[in-house]
Amino acid sequence: MLFRSNILELDNDEIELRLMEYEELIKKGEYPKKHKRYKIEKFKQKKEFIDDIQSDIKLFENILNELETLHLVENDPKALKLYECVTAEISKKPSKGEPLRKIVIFSEYADTVRHLKEKFDEFDNKLSERTLVVTGALPQSRLREIIENFDASATKQKNNYDVLLSTDKLSEGFNLNRAGMVINYDIPWNPVRVIQRLGRINRISKKVFDKLYIMNFFPTEKGAEYVRSKEIAQNKMFMIHNTLGEDSKIFDIDEEPSPAGLYQKLTQNPETGDEESFYTKIVNLYHEIKLNNPETIEKLQDVPRRIKVIKKSEENEMFVFFKKNRLFVKQALQEEDKINVTDSSLEMILDKITCRPETESIRIDENFWRLYEKIKQNDEKPPIPTSPISMEKNALGVIDFLLRQKENHDLTLLKPFLRTLREDILDYGTLPDYTLRRIANLSNNHSMINTGEAIAELRTLEKELGLNYLDREKKKQYPDKEIIIAIENRKMQ
Repeated sequence: MLFRSNILELDNDEIELRLMEYEELIKKGEYPKKHKRYKIEKFKQKKEFIDDIQSDIKLFENILNELETLHLVENDPKALKLYECVTAEISKKPSKGEPLRKIVIFSEYADTVRHLKEKFDEFDNKLSERTLVVTGALPQSRLREIIENFDASATKQKNNYDVLLSTDKLSEGFNLNRAGMVINYDIPWNPVRVIQRLGRINRISKKVFDKLYIMNFFPTEKGAEYVRSKEIAQNKMFMIHNTLGEDSKIFDIDEEPSPAGLYQKLTQNPETGDEESFYTKIVNLYHEIKLNNPETIEKLQDVPRRIKVIKKSEENEMFVFFKKNRLFVKQALQEEDKINVTDSSLEMILDKITCRPETESIRIDENFWRLYEKIKQNDEKPPIPTSPISMEKNALGVIDFLLRQKENHDLTLLKPFLRTLREDILDYGTLPDYTLRRIANLSNNHSMINTGEAIAELRTLEKELGLNYLDREKKKQYPDKEIIIAIENRKMQ
């Protein structure tokens, strides 16, 4: 089976080979899952499609011609800076008890690796001879050279190379701990790849250097406006820090650490580690769900910003996740009439919130809101005059009461709108406090609701918001809004 994400990591020859293999499978009638093949002869806008392709080709040709006139390949200050950094580092005298610090240079692109090798040939023939290059296939002879020159655990040790210049083909599964520095000549969109690169020299199996170094090359300020590789990768790295509660400074010293140690956990050797890292556990869990319940992964795209659920458990407790810039986890343990609220982390409670697809949810009730309010009171936020949680709860109570009424025809016609309001309050939270208050104020006692007044007010709200207003809200992005996930474990009698 051929995946686009896989072939992007290959060089041109390997991509062509994979495509040929794929074509042979199709000829045999072996179609991968979710496969769809498009034939250009059947396109309704065949001519326009071909014209667009030819226009793109012409655009690329123009760009290449312009690059040639600017002589950017010949005059490459970034490659020159890399050469200066590498020669300065390998010329340093080794620290006491340590060998010469070798260097691993990574780039996403095979063309970039080949270009850098050519620049090394131009700048310094001696350095070029001491540089081992990896771009495409890895024959046994090349694997042996890598292991003998860069793996401190290898039985046979050689010293023919000081620098390993490679694509991400070597970012996983290799011990390169005779190198004490990783240079990221470019930053992948996926920051986990950067962590994998660093893991090649940070091996638990054999310590070689007291200190390891990372050097990152980023675009110029002008180039960053277009590429945004550092910004995107760094944002994703912050997401990893904040979500997993881990600690590592990969891109610069301003990354905010949190207490647990991403550096050790994500880069440890899985064969020699005493236990599975939390990150590995999360990744394995994700792949298990993706394999056995792919529809669950697809639904993640539409997950609302607010989720509230109750499920069966062995204890009475609640966990609330607050995500706005950073992730905070609160835990409420209920023992008889006493509720104790403490700080927690995803790592500590993962097993308690994990459930199976067949796990049934329990209808949210007064006890849920009692625990929820207790946790929110302990959240580190300034007090506000009127609790939005109370308004949400009271408005939901009014809506549930009206949905249970069966004999009023006018109210029956409004029930689709009532269900939309209920879904919004529980899952999305788009209603302003003013609207929640209008619903909640229909009565302070659900059994005393004036149905006629409620119908009039709901008709007004439906006219103002629109029956399908929530569909529009679901399509919007809320990057600055707080995400709240509340999970109550309830011990059933």
